[in-house]
Amino acid sequence: MTVGEWVRLATARLDQAGIEAARLEAQLLAAHVELQDRSWVLAHPEAPLAEHAAEGLLQRRESGEPLAYILGWREFYGRRFAVDRRVLIPRHETETLVEVALNFPGGRVLDLCCGSGCVGLTLALERPDWHVVLSDVSPDALAVAERNSTDLEARATLVYCDLVGGLSGPFDLVVSNPPYVGRGDALPREVADFEPALALYAEEDGLHIYRRMAAELPRVMAPEGVLLTEIGDGMEDAVAGCFGAWRRLGSWRDALGTVRVLGFGV
Repeated sequence: MTVGEWVRLATARLDQAGIEAARLEAQLLAAHVELQDRSWVLAHPEAPLAEHAAEGLLQRRESGEPLAYILGWREFYGRRFAVDRRVLIPRHETETLVEVALNFPGGRVLDLCCGSGCVGLTLALERPDWHVVLSDVSPDALAVAERNSTDLEARATLVYCDLVGGLSGPFDLVVSNPPYVGRGDALPREVADFEPALALYAEEDGLHIYRRMAAELPRVMAPEGVLLTEIGDGMEDAVAGCFGAWRRLGSWRDALGTVRVLGFGV
């Protein structure tokens, strides 16, 4: 079977499975099988395809496994970050957190609940003069972040800790995309069934980590330190309420117009 024939077949099957960008994903799977990029697939529809290997990947995607886990990477802020089932898949809306952070003075920066490291490592690459520390409670997540740090040649310090326990600071800027899904909240199947629960859920109402951040972060922040945190859809008032003793610095919307980042000062 040729690349073009397989892409047409895979597109039909993915479309039937309810995958929105079926043709694009079929092309990316074909490229992955042939160790090429998507442009090669588009330019070589007549090339033979390793059909057996491609079928295995296609079945994984049909079962709901996220494409990023199958490919082993996800693009974030123009760079490829390695991902697997040990970490949350970077979302494009999280790029809002990076864009906002780049407008603040850096210095000593903490990426709290770093996961794959996409936020903190991007800041380290965009601002080489900043000293960036990445922390997470998951050793597995830190292993992925360390790989990304090496692959992208990003200078950063990685620390295993439960929130700020073991960190000394002071940090001028803290960025975080913490777990904020409540236990009763509905999630798409490919998120709920495949992405790590530790990176998704924060007790019953999704606010547990925000409450801990509000109580524990002041110990490690500089006198004029700033916290920028991602929030879930419709969580602005609830999260702001967790930081009642902090200064409210602002809110920022993502590309779809949803309030995605809140800023607070100690």
